[in-house]
Amino acid sequence: MSTISRKLAKLPALSGVYFFKDKAGKTIYIGKSGNLKNRVKSYFQKGVKFFNPAKVKMLAEITDFEIVKTESEIEALIKESELIKKHKPKFNVLMRDSKNYLYIGFTREEFSKIVPVHQPNSYKLKAKSYLGPFTDGTAVRKTLHILRDIFPYCTCKQKHENKCLNAHMSRCLAYCCLKNIKDEQEFAETVKQYKRNIRAIKTILSGRGKNLLIDLKKEIKLTIKNQNFELAKTIKDQIINLDSVLKHSKVLTEKFEFSSPSIFKDTLPDFTLLGFKNNPKRIETYDISNFQGAEAVGSMVVFELQEDGEYKANKNEYRKFKIKTVSGINDPAMMAEIIKRRLNNNWPPPQLIIVDGGRTQLNAALEILQKTNIRVVSLAKKLEEIYLPENKEPILAQKLGRSLKYLFQAIRDEAHRFAITYHRKLHRKAVSK
Repeated sequence: MSTISRKLAKLPALSGVYFFKDKAGKTIYIGKSGNLKNRVKSYFQKGVKFFNPAKVKMLAEITDFEIVKTESEIEALIKESELIKKHKPKFNVLMRDSKNYLYIGFTREEFSKIVPVHQPNSYKLKAKSYLGPFTDGTAVRKTLHILRDIFPYCTCKQKHENKCLNAHMSRCLAYCCLKNIKDEQEFAETVKQYKRNIRAIKTILSGRGKNLLIDLKKEIKLTIKNQNFELAKTIKDQIINLDSVLKHSKVLTEKFEFSSPSIFKDTLPDFTLLGFKNNPKRIETYDISNFQGAEAVGSMVVFELQEDGEYKANKNEYRKFKIKTVSGINDPAMMAEIIKRRLNNNWPPPQLIIVDGGRTQLNAALEILQKTNIRVVSLAKKLEEIYLPENKEPILAQKLGRSLKYLFQAIRDEAHRFAITYHRKLHRKAVSK
């Protein structure tokens, strides 16, 4: 058995980076994958044909390979970029297409923009710095999407009078794109926080995410000592969420991709800690989307238990609601309205309902569902806390186990995506009138 064959048999089904080497032991190609076993084996399968001449030539030169395992796909993505820059493998250069490799630019503005570009030197804003190259543009953009939930930054092309939609979703710091500054001190604090967020994202994309966690833990002690409890809470949120992202091996494929209806194939969620003897067959999740109360809508998404124990989205059962009885900004009342309307329809009954929000959203749902046997909980996004009817204090979702936590997050995020898509459609119609 050859060296390659022996190593192929021992490959782990984990995320990481792989190095192809020639007979001189020189690294000639570096790649990354969320599943090293499947990816590396795919190069050596019998009968496989490659139409890229450089790839065909590379395969003829490979005599050995090495791997580096990572804790997550994000870490693999960043590690690959770092190693390609360091080793400059000849086949990464030969197979490189300037339209495919991606760089992340950080502009020179006071509130720096984060801009993915293919040709950094020709970018019209002349960014202050760049990170890359990254070979997987889709993965980079998903990574930025995830990081923006933890370290908000601005993407607005121009300033405006009122808070943007992203600010209402806590994905933007608001003052960075407002025309009129009413509180100079708060604006100054926003500048500091914004620069801190940009530095954090640069640190993570440079492969130093674990170092950032250490620094954040030191920083939170200092903020508490200085009695800056609001900033301490923000840092606490960032530590919890960043740690979750860095440790979640399938964060790019499982949390944000809904083109595949199957979620979490490796481990199955356990609902016993939520009081279920058997896992619920149907889960419905509700979310509200509005802009300062205008064009308010609600969404209902449905996930159903399959025979193999997995949960799959049933998009045929999704429903959207245009808010009819509530005016102004009142998310709990809107939540109560859509659940009440749901009960008035003869749809298959759920065993579990998850509402997006905290205690007030949960109480609103409970009032409508009190005469039913449906179990209802709420999931608050900031700290990923779960509110249960019988508990005064929320519990961290991670205490229910990683599989159940990520299932809840995935379902909640899908409800949010469905709601905001409908909201934007109504908002565009209103603006065009």
